[in-house]
Amino acid sequence: MADPMEGAQSSRHITPQDRLLYQKEYMQGADQFKRALDEYSQAPEVHKKEAFRQVMVNALQIMNETARGLKSQSHLSLNKKIEQEFATYQTSQDESDKSLLAQDLEKAKKL
Repeated sequence: MADPMEGAQSSRHITPQDRLLYQKEYMQGADQFKRALDEYSQAPEVHKKEAFRQVMVNALQIMNETARGLKSQSHLSLNKKIEQEFATYQTSQDESDKSLLAQDLEKAKKL
């Protein structure tokens, strides 16, 4: 059964102050993801890579939550692309895959 409050919240108008807060949090998440990606790609130890991977997972979760708060399909679409590129990069460890991911993270910081 659906939560009646969920529908009420999703139809609620976003105030300009809330929009600014969501955008700031989204940009911080993208920046945190990018910094962790840079460290991840240079970390020689498996346990360090895993720690940076977890930071990226958490940052993407923040980006998704704030995109939903902004009610922004463009943010959500870009997040999905970032998530897919990250999965590809984790498997390939290829510099070109990392570059694509980094480019989209820069786009995310400018949305």
